[in-house]
Amino acid sequence: FGLTEKPKENALWLFHAPPSCTAEEALNTPAMREQTTLKELQRQLSYLSTTSKRQLTLHVVELTFQPGGTILQQGLCPLCIRFFDDRVREVGSEVIFVPNDGNVQDVLTEAQRHLKPEWGITGSLRALECADSRLHKVYRPDHPVRGLACFCRANIFFHCVRIEADQEPAPGQRLIEIFHCDRSSQQAFAQPFLLLVPPGEKSGSIKQRCKAKLQVPDSEFKSWRLVRCSKSGSSRVHLKDEDPWDAEVQDPRLCLEHVHPNPLNSLSRQSRHNKPLTIKA
Repeated sequence: FGLTEKPKENALWLFHAPPSCTAEEALNTPAMREQTTLKELQRQLSYLSTTSKRQLTLHVVELTFQPGGTILQQGLCPLCIRFFDDRVREVGSEVIFVPNDGNVQDVLTEAQRHLKPEWGITGSLRALECADSRLHKVYRPDHPVRGLACFCRANIFFHCVRIEADQEPAPGQRLIEIFHCDRSSQQAFAQPFLLLVPPGEKSGSIKQRCKAKLQVPDSEFKSWRLVRCSKSGSSRVHLKDEDPWDAEVQDPRLCLEHVHPNPLNSLSRQSRHNKPLTIKA
């Protein structure tokens, strides 16, 4: 695969699972002994796993820098940025370095340098973070880098910054979050997205715009429902096509309720909602 560890230039990180899918830190952190054997790693995996036996699989990621050392001395913070197109698809990613005392504009400026024409991302950019398939925050350009949720997190591939094209709202429009929710478990999944909506827009119109944005086939989309949620999540109302999206609830949230396309995949099993609770004496 062309992976070669070069001292002081790059590093190889080992993970039990794809690092973008789990918050677990790399196995070969400075705290781990260099003499750690594969058998010891397998024992650790068996301890963390819900099954008694599990095949040892290691995911190796090549870093273009040495964690700590020179990077810290230069006052730089490594960040993983992921580029999303208008269809809410990840089209590329990059590890960048910004000053610890910088702001989000430094992240956006660096991201602009790595854009590729085939991604179709044009115009101004915005930076945001998501957690558990929900929007965490859309950041203003003057927001400090130290204020990012991913700042100083060890697994930069999981704790990352999402970059996408920004839109200028028309007078009266609001930029709202729309997330996906599984019909059975009521758990959020996949990537949320942002949509500009005017006050009083009918839910049928919003659904059609979501369908066009995500390019969902008619046969699949006919079973999707638009749900209005309160900020606390205590209130959920299934909207009819003629219902305005913003009636009755202050600061409402919208979700697209439909069947999870693959509820038993590895990502679902790794979700914190599906991990068993173990109490030891």
